Amino acid sequence: MASTKHVVLFPFPGQGHLVSFLEAARLLRCVLPGDVSITLVSTPRNVAALRASASASSPSSLDISFHALPFVPADHGLPADCESTSSIPPPAYLMLFEAFESLEPAFDAYISSLTAECGSVCVIADVFVAWTVGVARRRGCANAVFVSCGAFGTAILHALWRNMPALPFGDDGRLRLPAYPEVELHRSQMSQVFLSSTSPDMDRVIAFHDRQIQHGYLTDAVLMNTVQELEPTGLAMVRRTLGKQVPVCSIGPLVRDGSAGTATDDGVAVMRWLDSQPPSSVLYRSFGSQNSIRRKQMMELATALESTGRPFVWAFRPPVGLHPNIDGVEEWLPAGFEARARAANRGLLVHGWAPQVSILAHASTGAFLSHCGWNSVLESLTHGVPIVGWPLSAEQFYNVKTLAEEWGVCVEVARGNLESSTVESCKVAEVVETAMGAEMRQRAAAVKEVLKKAWAEDGGSSRTALQEFLGVVRLH
Repeated sequence: MASTKHVVLFPFPGQGHLVSFLEAARLLRCVLPGDVSITLVSTPRNVAALRASASASSPSSLDISFHALPFVPADHGLPADCESTSSIPPPAYLMLFEAFESLEPAFDAYISSLTAECGSVCVIADVFVAWTVGVARRRGCANAVFVSCGAFGTAILHALWRNMPALPFGDDGRLRLPAYPEVELHRSQMSQVFLSSTSPDMDRVIAFHDRQIQHGYLTDAVLMNTVQELEPTGLAMVRRTLGKQVPVCSIGPLVRDGSAGTATDDGVAVMRWLDSQPPSSVLYRSFGSQNSIRRKQMMELATALESTGRPFVWAFRPPVGLHPNIDGVEEWLPAGFEARARAANRGLLVHGWAPQVSILAHASTGAFLSHCGWNSVLESLTHGVPIVGWPLSAEQFYNVKTLAEEWGVCVEVARGNLESSTVESCKVAEVVETAMGAEMRQRAAAVKEVLKKAWAEDGGSSRTALQEFLGVVRLH
């Protein structure tokens, strides 16, 4: 059957962004007719990774296409194999941001070819490639910006960039942004980029974000991976910023299927170990695929885990600045820590990738010590698991703030991974016990129901928002 309409999704190549866009593509494939084509667009290595992820999971991914835009990293001063944030340290992200702007001619040519073939094209793009709005406008296409982060965090980040480089901190380190004077923040809740106004690249960083923000104001709609009932305050802030002319549609929670990860030998071993533990007893600890903490912080965390006696699964990554092939685990943790945990069947260190969604879905998991990236937040709350928050960067600080203050399903234990960021094992142990208590588990279970009801057949808010979006971009 020839396609009469085509949806093109263009993520930015950060791990969380790629995951969310693949889930959005799967959702659209499930709800749109078969004569509507769906294509994910990126550079060659990212397309290969997306295709592999899609083929390893649900059948709804099988009717999704992929298109690679030509890209030579070395032309932009990047390493030869660098097409995503996983290949470079955070200070080099700006080079990747700017390099992706150079994809506009190739993307324009691709969209031009699609508009010549079918009657209607809709472009759904990441906030970091919002320049695609200009391409869509030129080619007469509907367009939307898809935000893979939470609404409150997105609103705060937007306001921070709009006020850079002169953030109005008080002498006590507190900050109230002009756009949201009702929200009080602190210097300790800022990524280093917002505290480094004298950085030689700061003008370029600010200019890049300003360009994307200005493009974003011109979009037909904004999609957000959140739920109206979960983030009413954050969504109201985003809508206040964008104005009535840009509909904001919350279509979450978009959470990946965890079944593929348990098919590996390591995944099977983790699930078998969890099966041996009592219900709601295990603390799962992970800082995501690209984050870690300092060695001294890691020592305190390990000491805390031993002192609580709680069983744990630790998705282990080397401390900040250390390499797994050079430095040894025995130097990062208390002597004999891993051996003692294994011998007592009390703890499991997973070196490398862990089947996170399957771990959070397991009945033995009682809490999640997390950096609070938005995908991790939704994966935890979708399964009714309370969170111990240790935000490290970006909007993670604001995710912790809203989850703690509005829902009481998160307890913050520390902030950041700088040398000056301190944490004591006794505090970690205390917070873990609070998070794993019956009261927080009950609140997390209530949030799980809120997220589930968002997709109810009879008027669920995310189901309704998706239909509104499809009407705005003429996909009905």
